[in-house]
Amino acid sequence: MTTWNLTQMQRHLLVCNGSTCMGAGAEMVTQNIRDEIRKNRLDEHIHTSRTRCNGRCKDKCVVIDYPKGTWYSVQQEETARAIVHETAEEEAMIYSMEHGERKRGENRIKGIDKYKKGKGPMKKAVLFVGHGSKLEDGNKEVHQFVEQMKEYIDPALYVETCFLEFASPNIEDGIQLCIEKGADEVHVIPIILLHAGHSKLHIPAEIEHAKEHFPDIQFTYGQTIGVHEEIFEILKSRLADTGFDVNQKHEDTAILLIGRGGSDPYANADFYKISRLLWEKLNVPIVESAFMGVTTPTVQDGMERCLKLGAKKIIMLPYFLFTGILMKRMNNMAEQFQKTFPHVSIDIAEYFGYHPKLRTVLLERMNQALDGTSTGMQDLENFRKYAEEHGYEHHHH
Repeated sequence: MTTWNLTQMQRHLLVCNGSTCMGAGAEMVTQNIRDEIRKNRLDEHIHTSRTRCNGRCKDKCVVIDYPKGTWYSVQQEETARAIVHETAEEEAMIYSMEHGERKRGENRIKGIDKYKKGKGPMKKAVLFVGHGSKLEDGNKEVHQFVEQMKEYIDPALYVETCFLEFASPNIEDGIQLCIEKGADEVHVIPIILLHAGHSKLHIPAEIEHAKEHFPDIQFTYGQTIGVHEEIFEILKSRLADTGFDVNQKHEDTAILLIGRGGSDPYANADFYKISRLLWEKLNVPIVESAFMGVTTPTVQDGMERCLKLGAKKIIMLPYFLFTGILMKRMNNMAEQFQKTFPHVSIDIAEYFGYHPKLRTVLLERMNQALDGTSTGMQDLENFRKYAEEHGYEHHHH
């Protein structure tokens, strides 16, 4: 075991090696700092140590300069090397000491007391997780939908919204926001239609990752919307909005149900199950399934099959929660199909959007997580087993 001679040591640089910082390049930051110390022959005066998480995950990678008391957020090599010479830009500082008091930078949110033991009743937070879209209108719809649901949620619960990808805050930031508000329990509820990779792997990975940082926080996980009876009411309602009478027989009409599409065979099977059950609830000869990407049949395939089966009217029915790039693309497809097949009437229905039945389902999923009856907890257990067998590198979308 090496014994360091710290007699002449003047400073101690502590480099966070928690999993979040490591995923953001903490190893390179460590090497840059140590290389700068070596090149300037400062080994006898500046010591470095790797630490566990310091509760500033949002500011990854974190370096603490002791005993001066300055905390840095390091994203560039130049910043890492400048810390050695105490010349790092002020923008890189998380905390600084002024007249014996620690000051937080104006652009830095409050950190988290990870190991705080709460007294009194547990404070609970509900964190809704949307998929996220490259189209900001879709992300706004998710935020607005959750805001509308708050009227039906116990005001004692903290309610936050986050996203898997393409939008902020991400799940890690969403969890941090809940804990900063004082939550001892965080109930993560996915706003996701089908049970596939996102709900089986990606969200559980984020929850397990958060448990490492916040061992005193209790986490539960809700289940996806899945095959739910209220979903058929939403689909029928959206069909009715196009002028389609759901109570009448339609001899020559086909419904083309269109989903996002994915690589999970069980999720795709659930989509086909939904198509079949929708057919059972309507008086039409044809309900076909199609996907926007990843798998087949494509929307083009579905349209051609409806035509071959003799449809004279086709209603494209999106199986999407909110708007987004794919919804825009689907509208363009509908216009193009109408030009290509002028002898056929082609309509496109609205996506789910602000439907009260969707609120009903999500509130049910939330209450299941709160009362311990959600199947989502089995997903966490399944993920842990998967990670043990196959490994899983945590990443942020």
